Amino acid sequence: MSRLKTTILCVDDHWNGLLGRKMLLESHGYRVLEATGGEEGMKLFHTHAVDAVVLDYQMPGMNGDVVAAKMKRLKAHVPIMLLSAFGPLPKNKLRSVDTFLPKAQETKLLVPSLRELLNSRPKPFFHRWLDTWRVRNRAVLP
Repeated sequence: MSRLKTTILCVDDHWNGLLGRKMLLESHGYRVLEATGGEEGMKLFHTHAVDAVVLDYQMPGMNGDVVAAKMKRLKAHVPIMLLSAFGPLPKNKLRSVDTFLPKAQETKLLVPSLRELLNSRPKPFFHRWLDTWRVRNRAVLP
């Protein structure tokens, strides 16, 4: 039986940044789901078992801090990394995220920061099982 890859949800309205991030993470063995906005990100977060989220701060419609707060209400155990070209952000914008990374340092720090985030917050078995069960049974449940 093959080991499941760690799934990362990346949300960014800038396609070039999103694609570059996806390629970088996939080259390090991660499975990457991508979304180009907050609403699309929320749909993927709700319908897939996600191990971590890498989220852009400034996006049209719904900023990353708002998306993070909604995600934490659904699955509080999933770690969220917020990225921003504007920094540092005020503490009230970082309330629902587990770590912050300036985009200027993203290329060299994204993968090590993500590994640290995933390793420092072990996901309890029950939450992994429940997320997987929900995704598998979504089509069956009303």
